Parts: sequence; C-alpha cells; structure tokens
Amino acid sequence: MRIITVVMGEPDSETRNKDVSSVFDYVYAQYGLQKIVDTETVLEEVSVEKGKVENVGIVAKEDVTDLYNKNDGTGNFTYEVEVDNLKAPLSKGDVVGKLTLKEDNNVIRTIDLTVKDDVKKANIFELYLRYLKQIFN
Repeated sequence: MRIITVVMGEPDSETRNKDVSSVFDYVYAQYGLQKIVDTETVLEEVSVEKGKVENVGIVAKEDVTDLYNKNDGTGNFTYEVEVDNLKAPLSKGDVVGKLTLKEDNNVIRTIDLTVKDDVKKANIFELYLRYLKQIFN
C-alpha cells in the first residue's frame, strides 16, 4: 500500500513531520490491503493435450489486492476461471484463459491466466505409452 501526503503552510519541518506522521497513523489504523489472488496460487489443474505432463497448474498473470476499510470488513469476492483447450507446447506467460473477479456478484476486473510451469510437447513414444496405460486402466 502506498500513501502520499502533502503538508503545506507549516512553519517548520518538525511540525510538517508530525502532521505527516499522524496522517500515516490514521490511514494504517483505518485501512488495509487484502490479497485476493496472487501469481503463485494455483487456481485450477487443467489437462494438456500432447504434453510431457498430463496436467498443469493455472495461475493469474498478476497479483490482485483490495483496499478495504478495517471498520467495515473485507469484501465478498468470488471468481470464475475460463480456460481454453490447452495443447503443448506451452510457456509460462502464455495467455491460456481469463479470470473474472466479482464482488457481491458485480464484475470488477478481468485478468489473464497463464500456466505455472512450461509444458513441452511429448514425443510419440511417450504418447503411445500413455494411451496404452489408459487402455489397460
């Protein structure tokens, strides 16, 4: 959380610093930041067609936070994940879907989703063994 204060018209720097300090104390006592989604949290595991790994974690491309009043409490946030059909190869940073954030059923933001780790394409031998395993299970 970043706070910028400007105090003008005070006779000396000691008075200005005291006023700035009291503003900071008030803001930090009244407001806080809530992390809703971060870039390390896996939102879903999705299957990857023809990938070396069968499933990959889906994460947000950016952190999402909410400034809230400590007296009112935090908001009621929900989200919906929409992921495209994934086909290898995939790199971390590739957009693979959308995350729709809602507060009290009102859409407040849409964020791109990406894969947590790079996914390389499986070779024909790996795919053959995978299909055989599926047949016998």
